[in-house]
Amino acid sequence: MTHGVPISEAVSLALHSVAVIAAQNGPASVHDISRRLSVSENHLSKVLQQLAKSGLVRSARGPRGGFTLARRGE
Repeated sequence: MTHGVPISEAVSLALHSVAVIAAQNGPASVHDISRRLSVSENHLSKVLQQLAKSGLVRSARGPRGGFTLARRGE
């Protein structure tokens, strides 16, 4: 008997990433998120691209860029 709902590693990473982004006071970089979650930057980058494509997060390039929530966290 299993407990809970099985989810893929990518879905788990997406949920944790959104939580990290929501806790930031500004844009969160892939590097910062991957370090906090102890995951590969390459894998995280692909997951964040999908989140941005679906409209859940926004991405901005550049030295002050990163990922933010597309809507307020409340």
